[in-house]
Amino acid sequence: MFRFLPGQYTDSADWLATPRARLFLQYERRVLAQLLPNLTGYRCVQIGSWGHERATLASAGTLCQWQLGFGSACRADVGFDGRHLPLASGSVDALVLAHALEQVAEPHVLLRECARVLNARGQLVILAFNPWSLWAMRQRLPARRAPRFQPCSAPPSASRLYDWLRLLEFEPERLVRYGLGFPFFGGYHRVGEDRRSARCIAWCAQSYALLARRQVAPRTPIRKPLPGQRKRAAVGLARQASHHVRCRR
Repeated sequence: MFRFLPGQYTDSADWLATPRARLFLQYERRVLAQLLPNLTGYRCVQIGSWGHERATLASAGTLCQWQLGFGSACRADVGFDGRHLPLASGSVDALVLAHALEQVAEPHVLLRECARVLNARGQLVILAFNPWSLWAMRQRLPARRAPRFQPCSAPPSASRLYDWLRLLEFEPERLVRYGLGFPFFGGYHRVGEDRRSARCIAWCAQSYALLARRQVAPRTPIRKPLPGQRKRAAVGLARQASHHVRCRR
Protein backbone atom coordinates (compact mmCIF):
# COMPACT_ATOMS: atom_id res chain seq x y z
CA MET A 1 0.00 0.00 0.00
CA PHE A 2 2.87 2.36 0.73
CA ARG A 3 5.95 3.37 -1.19
CA PHE A 4 8.90 2.36 0.96
CA LEU A 5 12.04 4.42 1.41
CA PRO A 6 15.40 2.62 1.39
CA GLY A 7 17.61 2.99 4.42
CA GLN A 8 17.77 2.03 8.06
CA TYR A 9 15.12 4.50 9.20
CA THR A 10 13.04 7.28 7.66
CA ASP A 11 12.10 10.83 8.62
CA SER A 12 8.42 11.80 8.72
CA ALA A 13 8.82 15.50 9.61
CA ASP A 14 7.46 16.75 6.26
CA TRP A 15 4.24 14.77 6.55
CA LEU A 16 3.74 15.67 10.22
CA ALA A 17 3.83 19.37 9.29
CA THR A 18 0.70 19.11 7.11
CA PRO A 19 -2.67 20.27 8.53
CA ARG A 20 -4.23 16.84 8.17
CA ALA A 21 -1.38 15.24 10.08
CA ARG A 22 -1.70 17.77 12.90
CA LEU A 23 -5.40 16.96 13.14
CA PHE A 24 -4.58 13.26 13.21
CA LEU A 25 -2.15 13.83 16.09
CA GLN A 26 -4.88 15.53 18.10
CA TYR A 27 -7.11 12.47 17.89
CA GLU A 28 -4.16 10.20 18.57
CA ARG A 29 -3.44 12.09 21.80
CA ARG A 30 -6.96 11.27 22.94
CA VAL A 31 -6.26 7.59 22.47
CA LEU A 32 -2.96 7.87 24.32
CA ALA A 33 -4.67 9.71 27.17
CA GLN A 34 -6.65 6.50 27.77
CA LEU A 35 -3.78 4.02 27.42
CA LEU A 36 -0.79 5.73 29.02
CA PRO A 37 -2.27 6.10 32.55
CA ASN A 38 -2.54 2.29 32.66
CA LEU A 39 1.27 1.99 32.49
CA THR A 40 2.90 1.39 35.84
CA GLY A 41 6.46 1.19 37.09
CA TYR A 42 9.49 3.45 37.27
CA ARG A 43 10.85 3.89 33.72
CA CYS A 44 8.85 4.56 30.55
CA VAL A 45 10.62 5.05 27.21
CA GLN A 46 9.06 6.24 23.96
CA ILE A 47 10.76 4.88 20.84
CA GLY A 48 10.45 7.18 17.87
CA SER A 49 10.39 10.98 17.97
CA TRP A 50 6.83 11.22 16.70
CA GLY A 51 4.94 14.54 16.63
CA HIS A 52 3.51 14.32 20.15
CA GLU A 53 4.44 16.80 22.85
CA ARG A 54 6.36 15.81 25.94
CA ALA A 55 3.24 16.44 28.02
CA THR A 56 1.55 13.51 26.27
CA LEU A 57 4.18 11.06 27.49
CA ALA A 58 4.08 12.64 30.95
CA SER A 59 0.53 11.34 31.36
CA ALA A 60 1.93 7.80 31.78
CA GLY A 61 1.62 6.23 35.20
CA THR A 62 5.40 5.76 35.52
CA LEU A 63 7.72 7.98 37.54
CA CYS A 64 10.22 8.83 34.76
CA GLN A 65 9.81 9.19 31.00
CA TRP A 66 12.37 9.46 28.18
CA GLN A 67 12.30 9.61 24.38
CA LEU A 68 14.55 7.76 21.93
CA GLY A 69 14.71 9.13 18.40
CA PHE A 70 16.25 7.93 15.14
CA GLY A 71 19.62 9.43 14.31
CA SER A 72 21.72 12.00 16.12
CA ALA A 73 19.87 15.07 14.79
CA CYS A 74 16.54 14.26 16.45
CA ARG A 75 15.05 16.29 19.29
CA ALA A 76 14.66 13.27 21.55
CA ASP A 77 16.70 12.63 24.68
CA VAL A 78 18.80 9.90 23.04
CA GLY A 79 19.32 8.96 19.40
CA PHE A 80 19.93 5.43 18.11
CA ASP A 81 20.29 3.63 14.81
CA GLY A 82 16.85 1.99 14.73
CA ARG A 83 18.22 -1.48 15.48
CA HIS A 84 20.03 -1.60 18.82
CA LEU A 85 18.39 0.05 21.80
CA PRO A 86 20.98 1.70 24.07
CA LEU A 87 19.32 0.22 27.17
CA ALA A 88 20.25 -2.57 29.54
CA SER A 89 18.33 -5.84 29.46
CA GLY A 90 15.29 -5.89 31.75
CA SER A 91 15.74 -2.25 32.77
CA VAL A 92 12.48 -0.72 31.46
CA ASP A 93 8.95 -1.03 32.84
CA ALA A 94 7.01 0.36 29.85
CA LEU A 95 7.69 1.10 26.19
CA VAL A 96 5.71 3.25 23.75
CA LEU A 97 6.34 2.64 20.04
CA ALA A 98 4.97 5.78 18.37
CA HIS A 99 4.75 4.49 14.77
CA ALA A 100 8.31 3.23 15.13
CA LEU A 101 7.66 -0.06 13.34
CA GLU A 102 6.96 1.79 10.10
CA GLN A 103 10.02 4.03 10.40
CA VAL A 104 12.66 1.29 10.67
CA ALA A 105 13.81 -1.14 8.01
CA GLU A 106 13.56 -4.25 10.22
CA PRO A 107 10.58 -4.08 12.59
CA HIS A 108 11.19 -7.65 13.81
CA VAL A 109 14.60 -6.64 15.14
CA LEU A 110 13.12 -3.66 16.95
CA LEU A 111 10.45 -5.83 18.59
CA ARG A 112 13.09 -8.30 19.77
CA GLU A 113 15.01 -5.40 21.28
CA CYS A 114 11.85 -4.27 23.05
CA ALA A 115 11.42 -7.74 24.53
CA ARG A 116 15.04 -7.66 25.69
CA VAL A 117 14.92 -4.33 27.52
CA LEU A 118 11.51 -4.87 29.15
CA ASN A 119 11.31 -6.63 32.51
CA ALA A 120 9.26 -9.77 33.17
CA ARG A 121 6.01 -7.80 33.64
CA GLY A 122 6.76 -4.96 31.24
CA GLN A 123 4.07 -3.21 29.24
CA LEU A 124 4.16 -2.25 25.57
CA VAL A 125 2.04 0.31 23.70
CA ILE A 126 2.28 0.23 19.90
CA LEU A 127 0.85 2.85 17.55
CA ALA A 128 0.78 1.72 13.92
CA PHE A 129 -0.97 2.58 10.68
CA ASN A 130 -3.36 0.06 9.20
CA PRO A 131 -2.02 -1.17 5.83
CA TRP A 132 -5.56 -2.08 4.68
CA SER A 133 -7.11 1.34 5.31
CA LEU A 134 -8.42 3.64 2.59
CA TRP A 135 -5.91 6.26 3.71
CA ALA A 136 -3.04 3.86 3.02
CA MET A 137 -4.35 3.25 -0.48
CA ARG A 138 -4.51 6.99 -1.16
CA GLN A 139 -0.84 7.41 -0.23
CA ARG A 140 0.30 5.74 -3.45
CA LEU A 141 -1.85 7.77 -5.84
CA PRO A 142 0.46 9.60 -8.31
CA ALA A 143 -1.69 12.77 -8.51
CA ARG A 144 -1.16 13.77 -4.87
CA ARG A 145 1.01 16.89 -4.41
CA ALA A 146 0.90 17.09 -0.62
CA PRO A 147 3.70 15.42 1.38
CA ARG A 148 3.06 11.74 1.94
CA PHE A 149 3.96 9.46 4.77
CA GLN A 150 6.53 7.14 3.23
CA PRO A 151 7.46 4.36 5.66
CA CYS A 152 10.72 2.50 5.62
CA SER A 153 8.98 -0.90 5.92
CA ALA A 154 5.48 -2.27 5.56
CA PRO A 155 3.40 -1.60 8.69
CA PRO A 156 1.98 -4.83 10.10
CA SER A 157 -1.72 -5.40 10.45
CA ALA A 158 -3.21 -5.90 13.90
CA SER A 159 -3.62 -9.66 13.44
CA ARG A 160 -0.03 -10.10 12.25
CA LEU A 161 1.25 -7.97 15.13
CA TYR A 162 -0.65 -10.25 17.52
CA ASP A 163 1.31 -13.24 16.19
CA TRP A 164 4.63 -11.42 16.44
CA LEU A 165 4.02 -10.41 20.04
CA ARG A 166 2.93 -13.86 21.18
CA LEU A 167 6.16 -15.32 19.81
CA LEU A 168 8.03 -12.84 22.01
CA GLU A 169 6.05 -13.81 25.15
CA PHE A 170 3.66 -10.85 25.02
CA GLU A 171 -0.06 -11.07 25.68
CA PRO A 172 -2.21 -8.40 23.94
CA GLU A 173 -4.71 -6.84 26.34
CA ARG A 174 -6.39 -3.97 24.51
CA LEU A 175 -6.86 -2.86 20.90
CA VAL A 176 -8.17 0.56 19.84
CA ARG A 177 -8.82 1.53 16.22
CA TYR A 178 -9.05 5.20 15.26
CA GLY A 179 -8.50 7.63 12.39
CA LEU A 180 -9.69 10.67 10.50
CA GLY A 181 -11.47 9.13 7.54
CA PHE A 182 -13.85 6.23 7.11
CA PRO A 183 -15.19 4.63 9.26
CA PHE A 184 -14.60 6.68 12.45
CA PHE A 185 -13.96 10.23 11.13
CA GLY A 186 -11.87 11.35 14.06
CA GLY A 187 -13.29 8.96 16.62
CA TYR A 188 -12.06 5.67 17.99
CA HIS A 189 -13.42 2.19 18.59
CA ARG A 190 -12.33 -0.02 21.47
CA VAL A 191 -12.36 -3.45 19.89
CA GLY A 192 -14.37 -5.92 21.94
CA GLU A 193 -15.75 -3.32 24.37
CA ASP A 194 -18.42 -1.20 22.67
CA ARG A 195 -20.19 -0.44 19.41
CA ARG A 196 -20.75 -3.93 18.06
CA SER A 197 -22.10 -2.51 14.81
CA ALA A 198 -18.67 -1.04 14.00
CA ARG A 199 -16.74 -4.31 14.30
CA CYS A 200 -17.45 -5.36 10.74
CA ILE A 201 -15.85 -2.17 9.33
CA ALA A 202 -13.19 -1.55 12.00
CA TRP A 203 -10.58 -3.38 9.94
CA CYS A 204 -10.34 -0.41 7.53
CA ALA A 205 -9.60 2.28 10.15
CA GLN A 206 -6.61 4.51 9.49
CA SER A 207 -4.58 3.47 12.53
CA TYR A 208 -4.68 1.32 15.65
CA ALA A 209 -3.18 1.27 19.13
CA LEU A 210 -2.28 -1.96 20.91
CA LEU A 211 -1.54 -2.48 24.60
CA ALA A 212 0.32 -5.68 25.49
CA ARG A 213 1.97 -7.07 28.60
CA ARG A 214 4.95 -9.36 28.73
CA GLN A 215 4.23 -12.82 30.14
CA VAL A 216 7.52 -14.54 30.89
CA ALA A 217 7.19 -18.04 32.35
CA PRO A 218 9.30 -18.47 35.52
CA ARG A 219 12.26 -20.75 35.06
CA THR A 220 13.51 -22.82 38.01
CA PRO A 221 17.30 -23.18 37.93
CA ILE A 222 18.61 -26.76 37.98
CA ARG A 223 21.39 -27.19 40.48
CA LYS A 224 24.08 -29.62 39.46
CA PRO A 225 25.14 -31.96 42.29
CA LEU A 226 28.74 -32.24 43.36
CA PRO A 227 30.80 -35.13 41.92
CA GLY A 228 30.71 -37.19 45.14
CA GLN A 229 27.15 -36.27 46.10
CA ARG A 230 25.57 -38.12 43.18
CA LYS A 231 27.25 -41.43 44.11
CA ARG A 232 26.21 -41.24 47.78
CA ALA A 233 22.59 -40.51 46.80
CA ALA A 234 22.50 -43.50 44.44
CA VAL A 235 23.89 -45.84 47.13
CA GLY A 236 21.37 -44.59 49.70
CA LEU A 237 18.44 -45.19 47.36
CA ALA A 238 19.66 -48.73 46.62
CA ARG A 239 19.92 -49.63 50.32
CA GLN A 240 16.51 -48.16 51.09
CA ALA A 241 14.90 -50.11 48.28
CA SER A 242 16.51 -53.41 49.39
CA HIS A 243 14.92 -53.19 52.87
CA HIS A 244 11.36 -52.47 51.75
CA VAL A 245 10.93 -54.79 48.77
CA ARG A 246 8.28 -57.44 49.40
CA CYS A 247 7.61 -60.31 47.06
CA ARG A 248 4.15 -61.78 46.74
CA ARG A 249 3.48 -65.08 45.03
